[in-house]
Amino acid sequence: MCAGATPIWTVKADAYGHGATLVAGEIAKSLSRRPLGSARGSSRRARGEWFGVDSLDEAIELRHGGIRAPIIVLGWVPYPRLAELKRHDLRLLVSSEKTVAELRKRRLKLRVHLKIDTGATRQGVLPGRVLPLARQIRAAGLILEGCATHFANIEDVDNPVYGDLQIERFIACVEELKAAGFAMPIIHAACSAAAMTRPESVFTACRIGIGLYGLNPSKLVAKSYRRAHAGQALKPVLSWRSRVALVKKVPAGTPVGYGLTEKTRRPAYIAIVPVGYSDGYDRSLSSKGSVLIRGKRCRVMGRVCMNMIIVDATPARGASENDVVTLIGSDGNASVTADELADAAGTINYEIVSRIAEREPRFLS
Repeated sequence: MCAGATPIWTVKADAYGHGATLVAGEIAKSLSRRPLGSARGSSRRARGEWFGVDSLDEAIELRHGGIRAPIIVLGWVPYPRLAELKRHDLRLLVSSEKTVAELRKRRLKLRVHLKIDTGATRQGVLPGRVLPLARQIRAAGLILEGCATHFANIEDVDNPVYGDLQIERFIACVEELKAAGFAMPIIHAACSAAAMTRPESVFTACRIGIGLYGLNPSKLVAKSYRRAHAGQALKPVLSWRSRVALVKKVPAGTPVGYGLTEKTRRPAYIAIVPVGYSDGYDRSLSSKGSVLIRGKRCRVMGRVCMNMIIVDATPARGASENDVVTLIGSDGNASVTADELADAAGTINYEIVSRIAEREPRFLS
């Protein structure tokens, strides 16, 4: 996906709900098993041993979990905590002169990456201030290890104009920095969508987020990727399961759940599943979501509660307490995907998986 560039495995938001320490640990293990000769390039750090997180606390969690590879903090760090970056050997994505001034005041000798706002109007310094900020970074005794940008509309593969503009702006800024004597080994712009559909957006590194977990950034990206790769497709790695806590038989016309928003249309077997919106099963899936029990699709009835959902288990003949309930994943020939839930909830698959509560246990299968 990164076409020879160094991947920065993005494990922010608890690895998009998949478990940051678990995911990073598995990647680190796979890299340690890889023969040196199989790496792209001769540098050890060109072997993909990079991780990206949003917050300082996420980075520290990885360090405590035994991750020793380079970690870059992509989000904002409160000024009183900047020294912790040095203490834990972390990189920082820098977007402002104020942050650089705070690092200089604390005499912190860090490796930093300069974020350039090429059109997302989010993090980053505007192109006209790139060179002045780079010079301020150098004057502060910091190491300008890399630069980066982020795309605003790269998922819309049918309309590449704005993506082209951002790439052009980024290249111009990179060339300006290099002409001024800044040699930056790590240059990254591509996210998963860009890496999958726009190889020209991949520089010496790329930040792989949602694609790492086998989820597509958008339906357009998925279609374009299949077309360009002979029908190949990403495969989700996550399954989310619970258990049936209770089953009861009720007559037709029985009201279900808070607000009496729904009634059974026939005699039904109702199953109670101990997962609710506080666990990450979105309340907007009330009367819309489906789960799998005994390989059969069972519809969510009534409102999603804080800690449980009510489902019509009638299709799962003989369903009983302790049966496995698949919230996301496959059971026999049936499946429920994060994309399906996202469509029902009116959101994106990123939100569906990243909102799964961290207290939910994660296991490797």
